[in-house]
Amino acid sequence: MEPIKLKAVLTATAGEFFGDESLLEKEIYDISTNSREIGDNCLFIPLAGEKFDGHNFVDSAFKNGCICTLSHKKLETYNYILVDDTLKALRDIAEYYRGLFNAKIIALTGSVGKTTAKEMLYAVLSQKYNVLKNYGNFNNEIGVPKTILNMTKDHEAAIIEMGMNSLGEIHRLSKTARPDACIIMNVTDAHIGMLGSREAIFDAKCEIFDYMKEGGEVYLYGDDDMLVALNESDLNPVFFGESSYNHVSVKSIEVSDIEGTEFTANYKGEDIKIKIAVPGKHIISSVLCAIAVAKDMKLSNEQIKQGVLSYVAAKMRNDIINTGKLMIINDCYNASEESILAGIGVLELTQGRKVAILGDIREVGVHGQRVHYDVGKKAALHNVDVFICCGEMSEYTYNGLKEANRSDIYYFENKEKMHKQLNKIINDNDTVYVKASRGCKFEDTVAYLETL
Repeated sequence: MEPIKLKAVLTATAGEFFGDESLLEKEIYDISTNSREIGDNCLFIPLAGEKFDGHNFVDSAFKNGCICTLSHKKLETYNYILVDDTLKALRDIAEYYRGLFNAKIIALTGSVGKTTAKEMLYAVLSQKYNVLKNYGNFNNEIGVPKTILNMTKDHEAAIIEMGMNSLGEIHRLSKTARPDACIIMNVTDAHIGMLGSREAIFDAKCEIFDYMKEGGEVYLYGDDDMLVALNESDLNPVFFGESSYNHVSVKSIEVSDIEGTEFTANYKGEDIKIKIAVPGKHIISSVLCAIAVAKDMKLSNEQIKQGVLSYVAAKMRNDIINTGKLMIINDCYNASEESILAGIGVLELTQGRKVAILGDIREVGVHGQRVHYDVGKKAALHNVDVFICCGEMSEYTYNGLKEANRSDIYYFENKEKMHKQLNKIINDNDTVYVKASRGCKFEDTVAYLETL
């Protein structure tokens, strides 16, 4: 973070200052929402959630060295800025701070695969530019402002991944980031439990355009039936996707195995040979997106190729672990119908006996039974030897597999019961794919498999 004066914070938040007014001329070098992570000349922002209230740690923040705090409650003795809502104030400060820089802000969202696309885009653009990105899952109303506040004068571009749980969230994030370019990877049923329909999810994703600069670049996955309809809008989008009608498409796939994929991309009539060092055809759409953006940002084909080749999959996203007895594909960061089927596609690239361990998909609400059943029916069509379903809703995945006449299938209510039986089901030299929503914590299962 570059230093900003406390009086700029006061102006950005439209708050009221209480305390020693000479502090308003003091520069802030850091902003923290964690009272235990206070540095010199730091501003503390206490956030209130369902299970905690940061206001309870204001005293601790001052003891640890902060010079001022925000608050939406009146305090007695501290130097503080009173605001209506500290979370909104965090966004307001980030919005002000973003305006201090000329770095190109690229906002990215999608139902599935947005983190992979962000990491791929980062790997490619970093071949030419100093690029900022969200770390981990910092893609919400806390993480996006924090990411922007990490920007420095040395950054030439920033890739801001935006997630959402409800209508209006991406609208607020777009206001904070004020993007120069926007990307939507896809619109699927991944959040249907919270928004009710795919149409509502589409509307929520399109909020990313609400505060995009006039004439900003738009990149859309053209094989998505909803996104391709935006061709008729005034956004003037660049479409990327496997189909030949996209501006950036796949001409041919030469190699696709567990070591990676080699394919020929076509960019507006120009062929580009690409090699990806991680498995799975599903990652191709992220590469095509990166090509589209990189070409507009004047990267050479060689820079694009090197960037794609340097991409490393994020932890727990098709992370391959060889134990000596088993090959484990750890893909348990999160789950949706689309990502499960894509992961099973990676499993199919392996040699020998193939086992898929599938847990529950969260955030599908009243549609859970249908979604899990559909996963089972579709998974049954793939070249997998054994399916193990685990979790309350995964019984419907099991039912879908059973309905499709798959015989080598198992169902367990919970991980504990499953773990007790795994050594009887799994053989030496098997490849085991592990997938579930993050809340299921199937990394426990990965850790157990490593002991077999």
